Amino acid sequence: MREALFMFRPRLNRPAQIVRASASIAVALAGALIVSACSSGGGEEDKNYTLPSTLCGITLDSELLGVFLPGGDSVDVKSSSPNGGTKRCDVIVDSDLAVRQTQTWWSNGESASTVAAGYDKMDDSQVSNDDRYLFSGTGAVGKTTASCKSTDHPDQTLYAVVQVFTPDRSDSEAMNKLIKAYTKALEGSSECD
Repeated sequence: MREALFMFRPRLNRPAQIVRASASIAVALAGALIVSACSSGGGEEDKNYTLPSTLCGITLDSELLGVFLPGGDSVDVKSSSPNGGTKRCDVIVDSDLAVRQTQTWWSNGESASTVAAGYDKMDDSQVSNDDRYLFSGTGAVGKTTASCKSTDHPDQTLYAVVQVFTPDRSDSEAMNKLIKAYTKALEGSSECD
């Protein structure tokens, strides 16, 4: 009797089985795409603000900075002077610190590596051939040339420091371009007499 029950079980024909399997695969793929789209965040399409073109009075190509900024609705640049030889510029996106740029005077004879030791985000750094720049995917130090002098800071050299606090925004090649451009702009600014 048991064998008789199995004989009357309805069976799907082959095209119906293929359609059912295809529908299951389509639902799974759609779910994966939704999860992927939700987790990618921070893309260019999510930046509902204008990229800053200056950092504490220093003009900069905004695209060089934009690589390290997250998506969001608003951006603000706040400056501060934590001590007499340091100026800090914080780039804040939607109330969160995204990038910090620091201008700091250090004793002549120091190196970019020495200065970098005093700052976070310098892990796995590379040093340029001329020893003026140190950069990682999330931080960098640039040493201005000897022509950058200040009567307020005799016997000192001006350094530019960049730190990225935005998660998942590590790019050493982009950081190398950013620190070199920023240091050059700093050398041509009023910070150097």
